[in-house]
Amino acid sequence: MADRLTRDTVTAPTIEALLADPAASFAVKAVARRWARRDCVDAAVDARTLCTVFEAFADQMFGGVS
Repeated sequence: MADRLTRDTVTAPTIEALLADPAASFAVKAVARRWARRDCVDAAVDARTLCTVFEAFADQMFGGVS
């Protein structure tokens, strides 16, 4: 699924595809359902912020750069 979620792909990912993907976690699907009702730009900014925070946290935990 991760490869299909990049902006570089020819086919843009959809919320419906994410929700139908058996490899997507229940947590990600729950957020997608809730955030689908939000302003899409606000949701994208918040998702990038969370990604940055958790990548930094993983770097701290594992002593490397993700």
